[in-house]
Amino acid sequence: MEQKVIQVGNSLAVTLPASFVKEKKLKAGQKVIVRQDLEVDALVVAEAGSSIKKTSGITPEFLDWLGKFNNKYKSALAELAKK
Repeated sequence: MEQKVIQVGNSLAVTLPASFVKEKKLKAGQKVIVRQDLEVDALVVAEAGSSIKKTSGITPEFLDWLGKFNNKYKSALAELAKK
């Protein structure tokens, strides 16, 4: 589904599709976790306190760093994996 990036004050925002909001029972003002998945070049939106955060124990910041590290050293890691 294609969404438009909009200006909200000094920030940019993307609206959530109504079907997603209804399915996840989200309400205005509710906190969510937004995590960047560099492997598939996507954003993941999850309810704050959801199982994504609880089960992994890994912060979104660490996942971002790990994705950047893997992209930067992809060829070196592939060579090491062959040995």
